[in-house]
Amino acid sequence: MIFDSIADKLSRVKFLSRFVTAESLGQFCRYAVTGLSSAAIEFTLLYVFRDIAGLSVVMSNSIALGIVFWFNFFVNRIWSFKSTGNLKRQLPMYFALFVFNLAASDIIMYLLTEKLRMVYLLAKIFAIGAIVGWNFIIYRKVIFK
Repeated sequence: MIFDSIADKLSRVKFLSRFVTAESLGQFCRYAVTGLSSAAIEFTLLYVFRDIAGLSVVMSNSIALGIVFWFNFFVNRIWSFKSTGNLKRQLPMYFALFVFNLAASDIIMYLLTEKLRMVYLLAKIFAIGAIVGWNFIIYRKVIFK
């Protein structure tokens, strides 16, 4: 399989050998597809709430993230990480991470749009980028292990 070949090549790098396996590479690719789908939904909702409904950037961002929470949780659980773990254990942990991510995203959005006068859709890209990295590690090692 392609992931086996890529993982084999990456595992030759000493630092990466502890982290990169065919399984983790496959998970990351599925996570990336899920993330891109979530981002598309999130951007659409952000635009609708901000530009059509006229809500503030922070309020629009919070609502969009709240809606995407459910899509992201179930797709990551079922498809990205193929988890069969205890839903009653996973959902509260996922929610706690969501609350942290929501606060981080709102702070980043506020600072970039209100203080630095960045266009809100560009600011959203920075907010998502900041959150993506730590989410994969926490999902894989803690929530969906």
